[in-house]
Amino acid sequence: MYKEIEAKVLGISFEDHSIQKLVTDNGSNKAILYKQFTPRAEIGNLILINTTATELKLGTGGWDIVRSHIHSDYWQSNECRGHIMKARYTPIQHSVLAVEAQESDYHQHFKGSFSLTGTPVWLAELHSMVPLFYYVLQEFNPGLKCCVIFDDQASLPLTMSDQLRKLEEQMHFYSISVGQAFGAQYEAITVASALQFATQVLKAEIILISVGPGVVGTGTRYGFTGMAQSHWSHTVSALNGKPIWIPRMSFADKRKRHNGISHHTLTPLCEFTFKPAILPIPYLQNHERQNVIDQLKSYQSQTSHHICFADDDCVSTVVEQVVKKSMLPIQTMGRKYEDDPVFFCAVAEALRVGLQLAE
Repeated sequence: MYKEIEAKVLGISFEDHSIQKLVTDNGSNKAILYKQFTPRAEIGNLILINTTATELKLGTGGWDIVRSHIHSDYWQSNECRGHIMKARYTPIQHSVLAVEAQESDYHQHFKGSFSLTGTPVWLAELHSMVPLFYYVLQEFNPGLKCCVIFDDQASLPLTMSDQLRKLEEQMHFYSISVGQAFGAQYEAITVASALQFATQVLKAEIILISVGPGVVGTGTRYGFTGMAQSHWSHTVSALNGKPIWIPRMSFADKRKRHNGISHHTLTPLCEFTFKPAILPIPYLQNHERQNVIDQLKSYQSQTSHHICFADDDCVSTVVEQVVKKSMLPIQTMGRKYEDDPVFFCAVAEALRVGLQLAE
């Protein structure tokens, strides 16, 4: 299915160097314009809007996407000396300067192999884990450089994320988009070269691999974007790093496959990950802990992973402080900390365990 409509720009609710958030008519109401491949709009302009996702009631936050202007003149965005194409062979294909490319100032760093030499690298299935991870890190150990590598399993244009725009204002935060994802501070072609760049050039002390907003799930055994976590884990292992999986956990989610420890963690970790990884589990009540133990026993793992159950609660106070101080609300699937504390504490506990390993 594809649906687009013609609409008029009634107002501009937000604008920065990368996007406009527009108020429109004709049933669209609100739409995002990406300046990277669409000229900025003025009030009164007629535009074409892709309404497919909102028509299907999918999780875009109610935003439609501006495709083009009607009756627009020839236009070219600011020049880029890179030749690596993102969104290839689509109407919005555009070139970026990838850090590995021959024309990049960083090209020389990628001519040899490199090793993570035991460095922990965290893996996060959901975009909502990213701001929480960074802000908790700054509470635990202020001033550590954190680099997040964004794979293309969810939103391709990262500028859609309000949280990411806020994070990129932070002094110690860096971002790299890989694959077909684009819009981070740096662009790379693969997760491996992004890890190399984060380690050798950015000198990041903490590295997280995640995605933009908008993961996909189908309620099936293998049909969800979180399956990519096994690929991330293997890449970290192949580079002699220590993959630390942030478990997706909830005791508020009514869906059985996501209650306790989600099958979005268990399936890719147990069935598809062939090198040992670390899975920290936050402090749980006795019945919750037993539930998670039973879930883990129900899976036949390909290798012996290191499952670390917390015997004490070392993170909830920090999480509560972070949630209160955050510039934007931190939620997951519409739930706040008080609705689903174990989800938030799972992120913080994974970070805490990894920091201990790094020491």
